[in-house]
Amino acid sequence: MILADVGNRHVHIYEEGRVLHLELEDALDAFGERIVHYICVNPAAREAIVRESYWRDISERIDLPGAYEGMGVDRRALCLSRGDGLYVDAGSALTMDRVEAGEYRGGMILPGLHSYRRMFAEISPVLDREPDWGILTEQPPKGTPEQLSYGIIAPIYHEICRQREDLPLYITGGDGRIVASWFDDAVYDEAMVFEGMEKAMRCAS
Repeated sequence: MILADVGNRHVHIYEEGRVLHLELEDALDAFGERIVHYICVNPAAREAIVRESYWRDISERIDLPGAYEGMGVDRRALCLSRGDGLYVDAGSALTMDRVEAGEYRGGMILPGLHSYRRMFAEISPVLDREPDWGILTEQPPKGTPEQLSYGIIAPIYHEICRQREDLPLYITGGDGRIVASWFDDAVYDEAMVFEGMEKAMRCAS
């Protein structure tokens, strides 16, 4: 079975245990004539998929107890993947979602790590720097590069700690490895959304 998570910027394809990250046109060229079960948060991409491929939309099968109307189907699938926990998807946006006793308990949406990077660059050329994604200190640092890095990381790090309490921490997404490196006990897996999709399809069959 081939699965696809169609996001706002890329199409993530899961086949035989590997994940491919493609532009929509490339994904349709490579997989458009094959049966692919997909979820999608991008209406324009969905129109192209319906018009140009044999793909099958399974979004309606992604049923997360407690989810709110309008919650992204990719986030619902992620929250179905591993049971109770705090789920962090570090992509173009960074989402945190809490699942407890099998139900969705709420979450939050933040800019992704590189969105912060671009925002600082728009403020001033002085702030147009690549952050040090590994900086975590007890005291606020001295120096512009260090303060910029700390200003991005510290609020995200402390909010994750506050939201998770004693729950397991599950992390995915393009910048997920960076976020996972801030924690000794985080579980990182780029395929968790697909695990949730598979689980939902088994339950619906």
